[in-house]
Amino acid sequence: MYKNRITIIGNVSQEPTVRTTGSGVEVCNFSVATNHFFYRNEEKISQPEYHACSAWDRLVPRCEHLKLGQKIEIEGRVKENNWEKTCSCGQTVKQYRYEIQVQSILYLEKKDENA
Repeated sequence: MYKNRITIIGNVSQEPTVRTTGSGVEVCNFSVATNHFFYRNEEKISQPEYHACSAWDRLVPRCEHLKLGQKIEIEGRVKENNWEKTCSCGQTVKQYRYEIQVQSILYLEKKDENA
């Protein structure tokens, strides 16, 4: 059995943007920041990681009002997007980007209604 499942707990690090695809489906894109902590020579170091996320169709209303810094938990699957890009030298280079396709979202702190 194979699973492609990921759970991220972090803070919203990019304001959500909503667009509609050519086929009329809404998608909301945003990013979530997490921290990876490790020690180097007894010094605790925090290394931020940024995760691109996309929420489709029925989840758009739950994601479109997220605020920067809001703590959330998302669950979904990792998807690889790839495309070809022509660089200034004329060569075609394959580009890759990984994103989390959100399947559920949980607000871990209340949204600030005054912000």
